[in-house]
Amino acid sequence: MQGIPWFSTFTLFTEILVTASVLYVFHSGYRYNKFPYALVALTLGYEICFNITYMASRALSRANPSRLENGTAIGLAIFHGSFSLLMFLGLIVYMVIAWVNYKKGVNYFLRHNRFTATFILLWLAAVLSGIAFYVISYF
Repeated sequence: MQGIPWFSTFTLFTEILVTASVLYVFHSGYRYNKFPYALVALTLGYEICFNITYMASRALSRANPSRLENGTAIGLAIFHGSFSLLMFLGLIVYMVIAWVNYKKGVNYFLRHNRFTATFILLWLAAVLSGIAFYVISYF
């Protein structure tokens, strides 16, 4: 078994922090009608600079995790890579729309509470699939 790439571990850890930030943004907006603009900008900026770069570098490299030869791991890799990218693009769109609405005094997350709850569940599915892929790949 090969060693675990440090960038994979770093990205996993920071993605958990990003998720905590995303959840805080939703909570703050929904519950207190306060949209933390700086945190949203920082979180989206980090995602673009590091996590998307990481996914692109992994997709373009020929290096595979040591256990990627089984069908479950390959399927999970395909699902996680595609779904997490889709969710990131959705996060950008959703945060921009929310940003504009909160600037107008509209509690966007509360007004669209079902969509917000669905988005949060899908975001968590993307993150949990990444954690599962990390565990399957390296342990």
